[in-house]
Amino acid sequence: MANLAQLGKRVSAQYLASFQNPGYAKMWFASLSASSSAWALIVARGALILELTGSPAWIGYVTFAAMIPSVMVSPIAGYLADRYDRRTVMAWSFAVNLAQIMVLAFLVANGSVQPWHLVVLAVVNGTARSVQTPSSQALLVNMVPREQITNAVSLFQVTFQGARFTGPVLILAVLWFTDKPEWPFYLCAALYVVGLGLALSVRRASRGVVEAGRGMRVIMRNMVAGLGFMYHHPMVLSLVLLVVAHCGMTMSFESLLPVISQERLGVESGAGVLSRFSLLMVGYGVGAIVAALYLAGVKAGGSRGRLLLWSGILSGLAPAGLAFSPNLMWAVLATAGMGFSQGGFMTLSAAMMQTIAPDEIRGRMMGVYNWHILGFMASFNMVNGTLVDFTGLSAAVVLAAGGIGFVAVAVMSLGGVHIRQIYSQGVPAT
Repeated sequence: MANLAQLGKRVSAQYLASFQNPGYAKMWFASLSASSSAWALIVARGALILELTGSPAWIGYVTFAAMIPSVMVSPIAGYLADRYDRRTVMAWSFAVNLAQIMVLAFLVANGSVQPWHLVVLAVVNGTARSVQTPSSQALLVNMVPREQITNAVSLFQVTFQGARFTGPVLILAVLWFTDKPEWPFYLCAALYVVGLGLALSVRRASRGVVEAGRGMRVIMRNMVAGLGFMYHHPMVLSLVLLVVAHCGMTMSFESLLPVISQERLGVESGAGVLSRFSLLMVGYGVGAIVAALYLAGVKAGGSRGRLLLWSGILSGLAPAGLAFSPNLMWAVLATAGMGFSQGGFMTLSAAMMQTIAPDEIRGRMMGVYNWHILGFMASFNMVNGTLVDFTGLSAAVVLAAGGIGFVAVAVMSLGGVHIRQIYSQGVPAT
């Protein structure tokens, strides 16, 4: 028993060190609740729009509407995260998302929901999420000592990547008890209530440093500080371009999974699509959780760099496995492989970005980072849905082609000096 206790302490010290800080624990659970709601909403909304329209392109439009606000909002959100108390910004974004989900649940419950409702509310949802993300990312690293930043970011990625498991599995639980279409949306609202309560209980004040003064010129200089740092730091820029390609080519699958559920898994519409889509996302979430927990204990920069390369290559191969899965069991296993590799890649890249970022502009830096990756994910989701709807290509072919394309990008990235340094040594702390 004593040996087991010692082993437990060693494991906790290596993998769960950040949870020793109470504020971090509250942030973690608040983010898990909000992210679980976000992914439950993606699944429920995708199945609903397919039921209403029968069109894969409409899934792409709604997904695009939820993600494209990041292009306009993220730089402003990063400025807000450095200008104002990050706790307050995060709490307000939770409240806005709770309100829009309740409106959607009401429309579904009384049978008056229309496709354009989903598009408009998706824009509100994406805007609030774009404001929430940089404030929570900037706040979390102020909760832990600097030597725990990689551990803190890796564990925090569990809330983003693992929510692809918790959100859909909670939808499956709801479907077990009722087939009323509004109840998945009530679930999403309840999760945001929990997240909002936890966010309001965080006591650690945190904000960045912005240039004093008034006027639009001063505001614009403050807003572009993160963009200037990113574009003038060769290693950061190289990493961001690699992550952008990864997100666009391998992770823009939300508009394709409901269609794959029909094409490959033998379901027609309604609850069948929702349940299959949920199961695929559960598999993805399990793989992402395992990857993030494992990476929380990897401390050597060189090890993290090599894992970034190999997880990137596997990120491209795994979608091909899903695209040509012969049955549901193999499809879920393939999505678990996607979750492990893609979640691992995003966890490593986010930890590297947080390690490099100066705290004075951390909010703006992460806002610009999110602007790049979410903008490309939004665009590629719309492109993927449109390709399936108007060209005759199957969702499986589109998914596999994107993945194989990124394998080629990952191999070619070895020719870049800064990316090779990341792969071999990791990134230096600024």
